Amino acid sequence: MLKTNISDTWLNDEPASAMTLALDVVESLYGLAERDQAEVALFALEQELARHFAEQEQITGHDLLAAVFGPLGFAGDWERFFSVDNCVISEVLSRRRGIPVTLAIVLLYLCERFNIHAEGIGFPGHFLVRIGEGEHSEIIDPFTGKALTRDKMKLMLRGARGNLATLKPVHLAQVSPSEILTRLLNVSKGAFIHHQQLEQALMCCELLLKLKPDCPFERRDRGFLYQQLDCHQLASEDFEYFIEQCPDDPVSDVLKVQMLALDSIPQTLH
Repeated sequence: MLKTNISDTWLNDEPASAMTLALDVVESLYGLAERDQAEVALFALEQELARHFAEQEQITGHDLLAAVFGPLGFAGDWERFFSVDNCVISEVLSRRRGIPVTLAIVLLYLCERFNIHAEGIGFPGHFLVRIGEGEHSEIIDPFTGKALTRDKMKLMLRGARGNLATLKPVHLAQVSPSEILTRLLNVSKGAFIHHQQLEQALMCCELLLKLKPDCPFERRDRGFLYQQLDCHQLASEDFEYFIEQCPDDPVSDVLKVQMLALDSIPQTLH
């Protein structure tokens, strides 16, 4: 059984970038050695970019995008989009492949290091990045490194929210590092569940509950994972919490049946 050994102080201070939080996730999932390897890869990437721009006095957002998605070889992983490797920042740095949120984390970090203004945008269904400020800014798809038109974003929104969805300023608002982390952990949790890596999915639930400890839906998801990992008492406790907090949710009736079934199963000690 997975030991969810997460420091109670890991999110006490707001980090300067989402990259720090993504590295914290790597350490929580795979240990300090894996984090160290990721930091080495990140430093090597910075040095590679510095050499690429050695003869330029000023570096623009377009310059950075051209380098990252050109000679440096970063790209969206079309073929293995739902792979766990695309969610773990150490693997993204190693393979130079990822999904929108992880490639955005890399891009935001590099923009910060090279003094280029950039913001993460929690767009529905597809994380985006704004590079530049004011009327000179552009919204970038970090999966391709290309700028998006407003019409393209409208189509993307309808794909995520339905044909009646209307593009609003809230869809293009800047999000904080902790909000980026929440997005990353939710995507990672889904990927781990898809690949039946339930202990790692459970760790993602634990980390999400560090961010929002009273969220009944995270408790519900953790309960389902505990159930599949044969931790019946822990599953029942999470299901009971969800039922108390969301008595009118249709899932509550299902969970009541689940709890009766769990009560009839002998406890397994872990």
